[in-house]
Amino acid sequence: LSSSLEYCPSNFISSGINAEYGDDDQCEQLTAAEVLQRLEESWINERVSPYLQESQQELVDCLLEQCESVESNFSRASSFAVGIHQLEIQRIKYMSTDYLRTRLHKIEKHAEYALEEQKDQDGEEGVLKLSPAEFVYAREHFRNLQLHLKETALKHMPSPFNNLDKKKSITAPNLNSFIFFKVKEDTNNVLIDPRGDPVDLSRDEIHISKFLPIATLLNERKINLV
Repeated sequence: LSSSLEYCPSNFISSGINAEYGDDDQCEQLTAAEVLQRLEESWINERVSPYLQESQQELVDCLLEQCESVESNFSRASSFAVGIHQLEIQRIKYMSTDYLRTRLHKIEKHAEYALEEQKDQDGEEGVLKLSPAEFVYAREHFRNLQLHLKETALKHMPSPFNNLDKKKSITAPNLNSFIFFKVKEDTNNVLIDPRGDPVDLSRDEIHISKFLPIATLLNERKINLV
């Protein structure tokens, strides 16, 4: 891959992702190695966490574009160099595909919860979990699921039972499930257990905790899940 890539994270907006990757003051210059490392971290975090993390769709698109650029130059490279590059490209494509597949699985499992969360946060500062395409997919999946339930079961039931209670029908993720995490940077006064005292986290330490108390640290990239 090229020696440097430009990756500029931007928040979810209903109209799509800014093709310019946001304003200049929001842009982040990363080397190819740093971009690849961030993809690996995002992939593992997504697989381990009980619920969706902030979408890294722009990061995936950035890497795949670079892969296409490298593949277009294969005709000018030696067969040995092509083989090495193909191995790396296949690794990147596998991580990207599995990352997106993991997110789609979570969206299908918690579609209504994800839509309600996105609706509550729309227009406010904070981490929006769904990309524009994922938002459309979640909405259509939930709509089709509701229609399927009505056509196959609910319409054949008597009136007191042929409506779904929205609050009871939402499948929420278990944010209190336990996970292991590794500390990326020293962080003080972290309340991992509400019943205990705040603790200081040192770089490279590995801890076990419920997911919810450390979710903010994960969003701030101060820890990685393992």
